[in-house]
Amino acid sequence: MSKGRNEILKGEREQRGWSQARLAELIGTDAATVSRWERGYATPSPYFREHLCRLFEKRTQDLGFLPDKQAESEQKPSPSPSPIQESSFEERSCPQLPDRQAHTVDQLSRRLASLSYLLGWVSGLFLFLLVREKRFVRFHSLQSLLFFGGSQVLSMTLLVGLVLLSATEAGPTSWQQYLEAGLALLLLLNILFTFIVWMMGMVQAWQGRSYQLPFVGHWSEQIITRTGPTFTRRD
Repeated sequence: MSKGRNEILKGEREQRGWSQARLAELIGTDAATVSRWERGYATPSPYFREHLCRLFEKRTQDLGFLPDKQAESEQKPSPSPSPIQESSFEERSCPQLPDRQAHTVDQLSRRLASLSYLLGWVSGLFLFLLVREKRFVRFHSLQSLLFFGGSQVLSMTLLVGLVLLSATEAGPTSWQQYLEAGLALLLLLNILFTFIVWMMGMVQAWQGRSYQLPFVGHWSEQIITRTGPTFTRRD
């Protein structure tokens, strides 16, 4: 049964502009689990509560993971508070990290994800089949495979149409000439658009962002979320 929606966790996530899939990627779980946490159908285990505390730089009760009675009792001052006890409690509830490298995409993943765009769908397919344990790399490589593969199919279709039209004998004012000019314009626009997306994909991947490419980004995220990388996750 639902125990009440966790609007605090949802608000912290949306404040940073993260999707449920992005938050799941940062802590090593899946988007469906994050959705259950926010809807109140499940509560994060101590392992994930610790990671969420570090990621949002907040205490456990500040993220709405403790019952109301327990949170109120912890907020009441003790008769003789001890600085040592308070510091030890903070370390148990939300240990601090020397840096936030654990919650950012590592440099190797950024390089591999950026390289997945280098040769279009060829490099995307290669890295998608090669890398099995890095969700960030698999997401970008799948995007590269789908987008640039579709772009090449469209370009080949337009080229075939141009060749067939050019081989047709027609007068200077016939509709074939207008159609040929239209196909040539579409081909040029497709090449320019593909180049812009190619540059954007490489830059966004290098910066460690799960940027969704036009037309294929949402599909790629859904596929990666359903299949998932082959990593060992602690419940």
